[in-house]
Formats: sequence, structure tokens, C-alpha cells
Amino acid sequence: MQASAFLPRLQRQFSLALVCFLFALLGACASAPPKPTLGQRQVETLTHLGFSKTDDGWLLVLPDRISFEFGKDDLKPEFSKAIADFASQLLAVDIRQLRVDGYTDNVGARDYNLGLSQRRANIVADTFVANGFATKDIERKGLGPDHPAADNGTPDGRAKNRRVELIVASSTLATP
Repeated sequence: MQASAFLPRLQRQFSLALVCFLFALLGACASAPPKPTLGQRQVETLTHLGFSKTDDGWLLVLPDRISFEFGKDDLKPEFSKAIADFASQLLAVDIRQLRVDGYTDNVGARDYNLGLSQRRANIVADTFVANGFATKDIERKGLGPDHPAADNGTPDGRAKNRRVELIVASSTLATP
């Protein structure tokens, strides 16, 4: 074979090899991003549900529309549905432990309010249990009127203080 015929053939082979190499390199660059870790998915879920990061972990104050009526500890049907949805989404990302804190306004006797706030925490916790959480994995606290979220001097403020808060401790989450 003559050198003049061999050189173009070698150039074509080299060019083909270079093109194949570049396609392989581009393919490696275009690979899918890494799948989020369990910890990242947990944080995304908590954020999506409205939890906010605090010193104690992740906090959600259940919305006013599902807060408790004056002197009551019963759940409205839409409140039970919201808790069932929360439970489902938390369990889906392996969040299985939480604390439920119940509160009241400052109207009435302190002992009554402490008992009422405990009953509110219990009814919310029991709804989580009914939707897949283990009883032992839910801490329940009735804190009465001791930590108001709003001014107890107005009807609107008192309504905001009749609340339940959900807390997911950061230590119970997977590493992000």
C-alpha cells in the first residue's frame, strides 16, 4: 500500500476515534444528577408541608382554619383529613417521630386550660396514630396558656392561641 493512500485512511480512523471519544465524554457530562438523599427528601417534604426550621427542629403551627373552638378539643372533619395527609407524607419519607404541643388562650382557670391543652395534643396525636404512626413515637404535651402566639386581649389573638404545634426533632432526620 502506498503511503499517500495510507495517510487519508489513518486520518479518517483517527477522526472517527476522536468523535467517538467526544460523544462518550458528552454522555458522561449529560448524566442525570444524583438522586436526593433521604435527608434531603425529608427536608423538602417538611418545607413543602409548611414546617419551618427552629432551634428545636422543624415546627408547624397548624393553620388557624383548623384551630380549636373556645373550650373545645374536638377535631373538625377537615382537620382530621389534613392530619391524615400530613401523616401520609411524613411516613413516605421515613419521618416517624414527632412531638405534638397543645395550647389554649388565657381565659378560664389555669388547671382547666392545662387539661384542655393536653386533650388537644392527645386528639391530634391519636389522629396521627390512626394514620400509621406508632403511639410510642409521638410525644404529647399540654402547655396551656403559657406560650401565647398572639395577644390574648383580642378575640382573634385568643383564637390563634387555641392551637396545636407539630415538632420534628432534627436529630430524628437522616443526614442530608
